[in-house]
Formats: sequence, structure tokens, C-alpha cells
Amino acid sequence: MSVANERNEVTMTLSIKEVTRIVQSIGANKTFNVTFVKKDGTERTFFGCTMEEPPKGSDPSSLPPAVPVKTVDGWRSFRTDSVLDITV
Repeated sequence: MSVANERNEVTMTLSIKEVTRIVQSIGANKTFNVTFVKKDGTERTFFGCTMEEPPKGSDPSSLPPAVPVKTVDGWRSFRTDSVLDITV
């Protein structure tokens, strides 16, 4: 899926299947960064995210629409259908 960011640049989001595979491969309590498009169209990056337990199941529909993560600012979440990048 492609979206326009706040500067009207078109970017491609990862597929939900790709997000599922990456999130499950990260595992619990490992640090990662995730960049995504917020509902208002702006980009946001969470740095130093961790998950207490990654979602299970290989079917993309098994991943919740929003993945809860812990950041330095407390608990946050990102939508699986708006992820631009995940780095470990």
C-alpha cells in the first residue's frame, strides 16, 4: 500500500504478512525501532521498542490490528497496516 506523508511524498508500507513475519521473528524483550504512518498521515518512529510477548501464529490475520509495545515513553501501539519499516 502506498501513502503520502506530511511532505506529500509517496511511501510504501510493508504488507501485513511482512509485518507479521518480522514482529514474530524479533521475539520477546528484544529492542527494535518501528516507523509507521499515523492516522493523520504523518510519519512516526518509536525507538527502543520491546514486546513482552510477540503475537503468535503464522496467519497474518492472527496478528492484532495494533501491536502493543513498550517504549521509553510507556506503552504505545502501532497499526500493522501502516508500517513503513522495522529495524532490529
